[in-house]
Amino acid sequence: MDLKTSLPTAQAPARAVAPHLLAQAEHGTDWIQTAAEILVVCALAGELVAMFGNVIFRTFFHSSLVWSLEVGELALVVMTFVGGAIAYPRNEHMALHAVVQRLPRRWHPFIEAFGSWQVFAMAVVGAVLAWQMMLSRWEERTPYLQLPAALFALPMIAGMALLGWFALKRLWVQPRRAVVSAAVFTAVLLGAIVALAYTLGAEARSYALPAAFAVFTLQLVLGVPIGFALLMVTLLYLSTSNSVPLSVVPINLQAGISSFVMLAIPFFILAGYVMTEGGLSRRLTEFVIGMVNRVRGGMLQVIVVCMYIMSGISGSKVADVAAVGTTMKEVMRKERYDAGETAAVLASCAIMGETVPPSIAMLVLASVTSLSIGTLFVAGLLPAAVIALCLMVLIHIRSRDRAGTTRTATLREIRQAAVVAIPALITPVILIGGIVSGIATPTEVSSTAVVYALVLSVLFYRALSARALWRTLVNTAAQAGMVLFITSTASTFSWSLTLARMPQQIAALVGGLHGSATLFMIATVVTLIVMGAVLEGLPALLIFGPLLLPLAPGFGIDPLQYGIVMIIAMGFGAFSPPIGVGMFVTCSICETSMENAARHMAPYLAVLAVGLLLVAFVPWFSLIVPKLLHMI
Repeated sequence: MDLKTSLPTAQAPARAVAPHLLAQAEHGTDWIQTAAEILVVCALAGELVAMFGNVIFRTFFHSSLVWSLEVGELALVVMTFVGGAIAYPRNEHMALHAVVQRLPRRWHPFIEAFGSWQVFAMAVVGAVLAWQMMLSRWEERTPYLQLPAALFALPMIAGMALLGWFALKRLWVQPRRAVVSAAVFTAVLLGAIVALAYTLGAEARSYALPAAFAVFTLQLVLGVPIGFALLMVTLLYLSTSNSVPLSVVPINLQAGISSFVMLAIPFFILAGYVMTEGGLSRRLTEFVIGMVNRVRGGMLQVIVVCMYIMSGISGSKVADVAAVGTTMKEVMRKERYDAGETAAVLASCAIMGETVPPSIAMLVLASVTSLSIGTLFVAGLLPAAVIALCLMVLIHIRSRDRAGTTRTATLREIRQAAVVAIPALITPVILIGGIVSGIATPTEVSSTAVVYALVLSVLFYRALSARALWRTLVNTAAQAGMVLFITSTASTFSWSLTLARMPQQIAALVGGLHGSATLFMIATVVTLIVMGAVLEGLPALLIFGPLLLPLAPGFGIDPLQYGIVMIIAMGFGAFSPPIGVGMFVTCSICETSMENAARHMAPYLAVLAVGLLLVAFVPWFSLIVPKLLHMI
C-alpha cells in the first residue's frame, strides 16, 4: 500500500516544507521496497523449489535432498525479517486501532509519529544485536552446504535496517511539531525508565515486568503494531531486569521460527492466494451455490459451506474471508441481503474455520508446544463441523422468509459447475490427506498443493497471468512475513515471561481454582477471547499456549482437546466486534460499517459461544476422530 494513501492527513504539511526532498525520499523508498520484494519472492520461490524438489526425489528416486532443509531455513529467515519489514509500509502488520480511531483527529499525527519512533528505536537496537550475533558465529558452518552460520543473521540485519528506513519515511511525512514532540516524549519515557532502574539497582528486577507491561499496554493503545511492541517490551524487560544479556534476543528471534513445521506457513498462504487469483475459489463458490442455494437461508448457507471448504485450502482465515467475501459480495447484493448480515456470517464462519486444517493457528500452536500437528489437524475437523452446523441451524431459523435464492440452478448447470470445480476440490484432499496419512510432512504436502494449484490456475483454468502471479507472490511474502515476524517476536516475549517465572505464578494462581476443570476451562475461554481481541489472535496463542497448555493435564483435561478450545477461543476474539482485527477486515471486504455488522452479529456470537462451550465440555468432539484413526 502506498504510504501516501495511508497517511493523508500528514502528507500536506510535509509537502509544504520540502516537496523536492519528499519526492526523492519517496522514489528511494519505492526502489528499496521493490528490491526487498524481489529478495523475498526469490526466497519464497527457493523454498518452494527445495521442498517440492525433496518430494520429487523421495518419491521417484527414494532419496532425500539433505540440503533442502538448510535452504528452507535460510529462506524462512529472509521471509521473516525482510518480509516482515516490507509488510510495514503496506500496513499489513496487526495493530489495535479501535482506541486511536476514537481519539480527536488532531492527536493522530503525534500518535503516528510516536509509533514510528518506537519502530525506529527497535530497529536500531535489533540491527546492532543481530550484527553482534553475526560476528560471534562467523566461524560456524552448516552441516551440509557448509554455509557460514553468520549468513543466517544477515536477513535480520537487513530487515531491521529496512524497518528503520520505513519508520523514518513515515516520520518524514508527519508535521514537524508532531515528530519533535513524539521524539521528546519517547526519550523522556525511556529515560525515566532507565533512571528508575539505575536508582533501584538490584531491586529493579521486581519492578521490571510490571513496568514492561505498562509500556506494552501504552503501545497497544496507541496503535503500535503488535509484533514490534512485543519485541520492544522484551528488550525493555531484559535491559531493566539485568537477568540475561540482550545478546540472547536475536538468538531467540531465530529460534522462534526454527521449527520445521513453520516452513509450511508461506505455502498455506500462497495456496490460498493462488486459489483466489487463479479463479479456483470462484469456481468452488459457483459449485456450492448450485448445490446449496435451494435450502432456506440461501446464500448465507452458501457462505458457511464455502468457508469450510476454503479453510481446508488456506491456513489464513483472513485470506479465506477475502476469497469468499470478494466472490460473494456482488451475489449477496443481487439477492438483497444486508451487507451487515453478510459480514456477520462471514466473520462467524472465520471463527468456525480456525480448526479446519490446514490452519496457521494450529501450525503455530504445534510449534510452541508438544502437540502433534497431524493429530491436531484431525482433532479440529469435527469441532469445526459442530460449529458450522450450529450456524446453519441459526440461519435456517432466522430465514423463514427466504426459501432459497431468486434463481435456482438447473441440474445441468450444477453438473457443469461440478466438473469445473472437481480439480479445485482435490486441493484440500491433497493437503489434509497427505498430512493425516503421514505420507509426507506438512511442509512437503503444502508445497505439493501449491504446485498443483499453480498448474490448475495457469494451465487448466488459464486464469493466472504473469502480472497476477507476481502480485500473488509479493502478497504472500508480505503476509507470511507478518505472521512469521509476530511468531518470532511473540515466542521471544513468551521466553522472557518464562525467565520471569510467569508460568509458576500462573500455576499458583490457578491453584486457587481447587482443581475444578470447569472453572479452569471457563477461565481459559474468557482469557483467550479477550486476549485474542486485544492482541489480534496469533500473539495471544503464542504467549498463552506454552503457559497454559502444560497446566491442563493437572485438571484432567486432555491437552489435545484443550489446544482446540484455545484456538477457537482465540479466533472468537480476533473476529468479534468491536476491536477484533478480523472483524475490521470483514467489514472492509463487505463494504459495511462495524456498527451495522455488530448489530447483525449478536445472535451469531451467541450460537458460536454455545458451540465453543460444547467443544470445551464434551471432549468426544475433539478426540473421537484421532482415536478412530489410532493417532492417540
